[in-house]
Amino acid sequence: NSKPSRRKETAPRAEKTRLKVDKVVVHEIEDYYHLPEGVRFMNRNGIPDVWEYRGIEHVKAHDVEHVYKVGRVKLADGTFENTMEHPLRNFGGILSPELPARLLCLKYDFNMPENRQIRLLAREGVHISNTTLNSYLHSGIAKLRAFLENVFKEVVQKAGYLMADETTELVGVEAEEGKVYKKKYLWAFFAKHIRMVYYHYNNGSRASDVAKSFLECFMGTLSTDGYTVYRMFDGEESKVLHIGCWTHCRRMWVDALPSDSSAMEIIESIGGVFKNEALFRTMKLSNEQIREKRLKLTAPILDQIHHKVVMMMQDAKTMANELMRKAATYTMNQWKSLRNILKDGSAEVSNNLCEQRMRPVKLLLKNCTNIGSEAAAANAAFIFSLIESCKLNDINPQDYLRHLFECILHGRDGDKKVLLPCYYRNQC
Repeated sequence: NSKPSRRKETAPRAEKTRLKVDKVVVHEIEDYYHLPEGVRFMNRNGIPDVWEYRGIEHVKAHDVEHVYKVGRVKLADGTFENTMEHPLRNFGGILSPELPARLLCLKYDFNMPENRQIRLLAREGVHISNTTLNSYLHSGIAKLRAFLENVFKEVVQKAGYLMADETTELVGVEAEEGKVYKKKYLWAFFAKHIRMVYYHYNNGSRASDVAKSFLECFMGTLSTDGYTVYRMFDGEESKVLHIGCWTHCRRMWVDALPSDSSAMEIIESIGGVFKNEALFRTMKLSNEQIREKRLKLTAPILDQIHHKVVMMMQDAKTMANELMRKAATYTMNQWKSLRNILKDGSAEVSNNLCEQRMRPVKLLLKNCTNIGSEAAAANAAFIFSLIESCKLNDINPQDYLRHLFECILHGRDGDKKVLLPCYYRNQC
């Protein structure tokens, strides 16, 4: 009938909330306490009554410079050689794989500009100029691109389901009057089922040729927003099943709602589509089961939406409202792709997952303002591809980049496909 001890109540809760650390050092009682003669431990239920105190120690990062004395020797056959080759000969520069991996993650994962990295390194005892640091970063990315980009891109292009989106960034370009900064476009192609995203920079263009060339051999399902370029996949001869975004469609009607309350009818109907999707996720249905459920439950809602929009477009008073006319026109122009969600249960009804992949790019630009050149923009696109794909696959980006740099340093040119984040297993 005695109450349980406070220690027994709190211990499980402390275990659940304990911080995850890189290393755990357990100090046994015998390491710091010697039991005096005649003294014994207290027991509880026949075993020593022992509990734990926990404390987290932060070990400051430090950088070590290795200086190798090298001599020249004459061999028995009369030839000469050095006592050792440069340990970073295949990597270039003087930085070992750990430091470039860390610096790239500080910038492209934690959005830290180069000037802040320089101050951080200076406090740790490494003094480096902005130009030198920038040179090392882009040299490292160039090596990564040459090593893995083609394989990465090919795997994404062969995915059965892709989501696509594009965003703007300010990039420096050379002109007669000197360097000027122009608005350029970056594309993202997100392979949801293998959790890989490829950022594609093609001279900053947003033209249809960019999407057409990247998806030239693609024969799966493609989810996009309402950008007119993607309508080239709506033709009968297209090998791509184009899925429209119901979130973008609903956004049009939400914008029109303050000027016409009848827009709420469409908004509520679209809400029914998303309610069904939440139900399907809760039920943990397979892709084929989702397709069957959509045909049964969602198709009637889509027919209802189509009928209401057609009736609105026949009403001259409703169409006199510019926002209502814009929402209705958008819905009807995109109707084929919007209705295509009934054909593939693996497809998302919203393109928001791909839009979320653009947040890291925007956060970096918020801190760095612009990208210095087109070459730097292409490099940034690929390093974002690696880091964001690592995060999607629960891989530590810094450890992953370090391992790739070690593969480059030691000339490991085996099956590069196993090094992609979707197949990667930590080999460090």
